[in-house]
Amino acid sequence: MSVGAAGEVVAALFLEQRGAVVIDRNVRVGRDEIDLIARIEGHTVAVEVKTGLGGGTRPWENFDDDKNARIRRAAGVLSIRRIDLIAVEITTDGVTIRWLPGVG
Repeated sequence: MSVGAAGEVVAALFLEQRGAVVIDRNVRVGRDEIDLIARIEGHTVAVEVKTGLGGGTRPWENFDDDKNARIRRAAGVLSIRRIDLIAVEITTDGVTIRWLPGVG
């Protein structure tokens, strides 16, 4: 399993533990992809997951304007208005998860 795929599994479990329902994973819309689609507090949400192995840049720093635009475009096609970012950082000390609702 790749680091990115592992991060998506961690993010999905994180959301589910907080009452969300993961509806779909790795949804392709043309050339774009939405990592997770979830129902969160009655809203359908596109979730971008960024995963890093510690050191260097933090995973959320890789969510740049281009990636935001691509996710917004894909979400728009699916009539999804909210975009959340979940950053998963894996280090020798454990896993840190940062949830940033409404980034897009």
